Amino acid sequence: MNAPADVAWELKGISKAFGPVLANDDVSIALRRGQIHGLVGENGSGKSTLIKTLCGAHQPDQGVICHDGVPVVLHDTLAARSLGIATVFQEFSLVPGVTVAENVFLGRWPGSALKVDWRAMREEARRVLAELELAIAPDAVVGDLPVAQQQLVEIAKAMAAKASALILDEPTTALGVSEIAHLHDLLRRARASGAAILYVSHRLDEVVGLCDVVTVMRNGCVVSPPIRHRSTSGRSSA
Repeated sequence: MNAPADVAWELKGISKAFGPVLANDDVSIALRRGQIHGLVGENGSGKSTLIKTLCGAHQPDQGVICHDGVPVVLHDTLAARSLGIATVFQEFSLVPGVTVAENVFLGRWPGSALKVDWRAMREEARRVLAELELAIAPDAVVGDLPVAQQQLVEIAKAMAAKASALILDEPTTALGVSEIAHLHDLLRRARASGAAILYVSHRLDEVVGLCDVVTVMRNGCVVSPPIRHRSTSGRSSA
């Protein structure tokens, strides 16, 4: 049976072990377009393993990953990125010694293989940062920025890719209250544009205030069907 048209990505029966430890045990989850899907659970519940499988960093021992209903094999993170998955991990994937603009477009600098169009990259980064309402200079060196601003650059890099699926792993750890509110506003805008968003957090107040549905994991397993928290209009569901 084909997946519903609004299901962008689906993991079916995913299992992953590291030696004797079964990190994911027959986990299934569907990410729908225009929906923010919360993923919660205690440390060691298997959340990080699951998202690393979806972004190509881990290969599942069992199970299938489907994109638009079609099984795919994500050999690495580049393969996942090429199919529209952007991931923001707790551990930054930024290069501290280069500029914000260079980090935002890391791996896809404009120009040719022989010559980078630095001016175009700076202007496009300036446009992206303005669109996201981030007061960060594109020529600033990332390593000179406060940690909170580095986190926002990481998020800008993911959102600049115009990905169909956006995965965020504890994205607010380094952010203040106003920055968290700003991030959540950006995610609601991404949801309205049709993105499928997976939001991993241990902060239940954030999950309740932001997510449309929530999946709970424990000991590597999904412990209940996804809980529909609110409709896409933002009203709480009965």
